Amino acid sequence: MDQRDLVRCIRKYRTYDNELKALNTQTQKLRENKKVVEIEMGDILRRPTFAHIHKLDIADDGSYIKIQRPEAWNKPWNLSVRDMQSLIEGYFKTGVVPTAEGCVKYITENRKHDLVAKEFSFTRVLPVDDNNGDESGEVVAHRTA
Repeated sequence: MDQRDLVRCIRKYRTYDNELKALNTQTQKLRENKKVVEIEMGDILRRPTFAHIHKLDIADDGSYIKIQRPEAWNKPWNLSVRDMQSLIEGYFKTGVVPTAEGCVKYITENRKHDLVAKEFSFTRVLPVDDNNGDESGEVVAHRTA
């Protein structure tokens, strides 16, 4: 009986694993297709005719796409251990009296240029009926192109 239970579980596991692999493959393909469309949207929105547009309404579902233009927004902060080590070493080589605040300021100033986005960012904002106490009334799905 125990062995049959194990075999049954293994078969279920295999079935779920196969389904997840298929869904992940499909999801990856959809992401690639979406990326191609975002690049195309960015190329169109670079035209002078569309320079004033920062929001695209999607009439049939009430959502909209918020557009952030290149050089007008900062990418999320990320710092590898290697980069952090290098920046901290650079800070201590400046010869200033080391302080936590000074170190953070030094790192921030040295990373600022890397954080300015060179690409468009498209954020789809979805309306919600029940916001569970959240006053914004919006759900955000974010993507950069």
